[in-house]
Amino acid sequence: MIARLRALLPQRRSILVAYGSLIPLILVSFGLLIFALTQTSSLERDMRISATENMLWVVSQTQMEVLLLANAAADLEGTSATTVEHRYDMAISRLNLLLQGPQQRYLQEIGRAGDVRSLHARLLEQDPLQKGTGPAARAALFQEAMALQPEINRLAGEVMTQEWSTAAARLDDYRRIQRTVILAVVGALLGTALMSWALMRNQRRLHAGELARLRASRLQSLLERERQTSAWYRDFAAMISHQVRTPLAVIDSAMQRLVRKGEGITATDVAERQTIVRNAVERVTRLVDTALLTGRLDNRQIEPQPAVQALGPLVEQTLDEARQAHPNRHIELSAANPEARAHCDPALVGHSLGNLLSNALKYSAEDTPVELRLFTQGNYVALAVADRGPGIPPAELERIFERFYRAENATSQPGSGLGLALARDLARLQGGDVTVESWPGSGSLFTLWLPRAGTSEIRSKR
Repeated sequence: MIARLRALLPQRRSILVAYGSLIPLILVSFGLLIFALTQTSSLERDMRISATENMLWVVSQTQMEVLLLANAAADLEGTSATTVEHRYDMAISRLNLLLQGPQQRYLQEIGRAGDVRSLHARLLEQDPLQKGTGPAARAALFQEAMALQPEINRLAGEVMTQEWSTAAARLDDYRRIQRTVILAVVGALLGTALMSWALMRNQRRLHAGELARLRASRLQSLLERERQTSAWYRDFAAMISHQVRTPLAVIDSAMQRLVRKGEGITATDVAERQTIVRNAVERVTRLVDTALLTGRLDNRQIEPQPAVQALGPLVEQTLDEARQAHPNRHIELSAANPEARAHCDPALVGHSLGNLLSNALKYSAEDTPVELRLFTQGNYVALAVADRGPGIPPAELERIFERFYRAENATSQPGSGLGLALARDLARLQGGDVTVESWPGSGSLFTLWLPRAGTSEIRSKR
C-alpha cells in the first residue's frame, strides 16, 4: 500500500504543478468579472433619478403655482378668498421646497440661492392672512406674483441649461462605464478562453504522460514476461535433459544386463527388467504429456469441452491406469456419492487426477496405501487424494503449485515440478481448483474441486 502511494505521488505532484500555474489566470478572470459587476451596479445607481433632486420639475411646479396665484388674485368676482389663500399657501410651499435639502444645495451650486430667498421674502409680505383679501390686497398680490414670474422664468432657464449639461456629463460617464464594463467582460471571456485552452493543453500533456507511463509499464511487463519465459525454457531444458536422461539410462542398464546374461537369461530376469523398463517408459510418457500440455496451455491452445459427466466411471478408468503403471501399489477408493456428476472436460479431469495420484504414489511408502475419496460439498464435487508421505513444510506450502518448484524434502524422488501446477491450471480452466492440506511427517491431502452439474454459478474455490 505504501509503495502504491509513493508511486502515485509524482503523478499527483505533476497534476498540481500543471494546474497550479492557472491560479493567477483564474484570479485575474474572476477579478475582471467582479469589477464589471461593481461598475454595472454603479451605473444602475447613477441612472436612478429622484424626484426631489430634479430641479427642473420643482422650479416648473413653483412657476405654475405662482401663475395660478396671480390668476386667482386677478379674478375678483369668480375667485373666493379661500381659494386665494390656498393658492398663496401652495406658492409659498413650492418656494420653501426650493430652499430645503438637495434643492437648496443645487441653488447654492449655481449661485441663485439668495435670489430665491428674496423672492420668498417678497411673497411673504403679501400674506392674505395679514393683508386681507380685499380688492386692494388682491391687486398688490397680483402685482407681486406677476413681478415674480420673470425671475422664476430665468431660474427655470438656468436650471434647464444646467440639467442638460449634467445629463450630457452623465451620459459621457455612462458611456465610459459601459466601455469599461465591456472591456472587463471581454477580458474575463478572453481569460476564460485562455484558461480553457491551458486546461486542455495540460490535460493533453497529462494524458500523453499517462499513455507514456502505461506504455512503459506494458513494456516492463512484456520484458518481465520475456524474462520469465526465458527462465522457464532454461528450467524446462534442464528438467528435460535430467528427467529424460534418467529413465533412458535405466532402460539402457536393464537391457545391458539382459544382454550380458546371454543364453542364461530366465523368465524371472525378463519379468524384472520388463517392470523396470515399463516404469521408466511410463515416467518418460507422463513427462512428455505434461510438457506438451503445459506448452499448449501457455499458448492458449487448450479449449475445454465441458459437459455433464458422471465421475464414477471416470475415476475407475483413472484408477485402472494408475494400477497398471504401479501394479504393486494399493489405492483405496471411497465414494460418499458414487452418482456424483460434474460439469467438466473428462480428458482434462483425467490428466489432473492422474497427476495427483502419481504424486501421492511417488511420495508414499510402497507398503502404505493411497486413498481417493469422492464426495460433494456445496456447488462442487471433490476428488481428494491422501498420501502417507513426508508432508510439505508450512513455509513451502504456498509455493507448491509453482512450476519447477519442489519442496526440500522431495528432491530425493524424481520429478519435474510441473505435475501439480498443471493439475491446478487444468482444474481452474474448467471452473474448479486444486487445494492442498499437509501435515509434516504424516502426509498431504490434495483435493480436485469441480463444478457440480446443475449449478448456475461456476467459480474457483479458494
